[in-house]
Amino acid sequence: MEANERRRHSTLSCNGATTIPRKPLIPKAKVSLPKASLLVEKLCNGDYIVNHKFCLKDLLNPEAAAAKNGNELIKVVMKMAASNAQKTLNIITQMASHSLPKELGVLKSCMNDYTHAIRSFGMVPDEMVQDRMTANYNIRFVSTDALHCDTAIVAAKIQLPQISAGNRLLRYYSSISSKLTN
Repeated sequence: MEANERRRHSTLSCNGATTIPRKPLIPKAKVSLPKASLLVEKLCNGDYIVNHKFCLKDLLNPEAAAAKNGNELIKVVMKMAASNAQKTLNIITQMASHSLPKELGVLKSCMNDYTHAIRSFGMVPDEMVQDRMTANYNIRFVSTDALHCDTAIVAAKIQLPQISAGNRLLRYYSSISSKLTN
């Protein structure tokens, strides 16, 4: 065997008992990634959507792909939005139990905003059937909840990055949902 060939096939040895190949093992299995439905692509590429990449990435799931119309897609989006908002509310609640008085007022304000947002996300699918204008109004108001929470954080001159990230998500979901309810 030539020297180059020997190097390529050589192994590491620990006391002559164990050998580990140098060449990395790469699995050959192909994993197909889900493809966004035309409904999702049309929605996410709309002018009203704040973050096109987030929209496409977030709605790249089987439930969104299976949606046949806007009413079915809004149910998927509202479920995801409520879940994300609940996670942030849980963080806020946990922070409130260990906070300083200066932070407590901000956290209570944000708790109210998130409680309202979660309730709105839960009502929108039914409102879509009864009154699209009310659904659209309620979902647009979620963006105001995020702004209110952000304003409280800034006014108190404190940094709460996890809550600020949750507020961005509220605005993204509000943007996506406003387009669907319009």
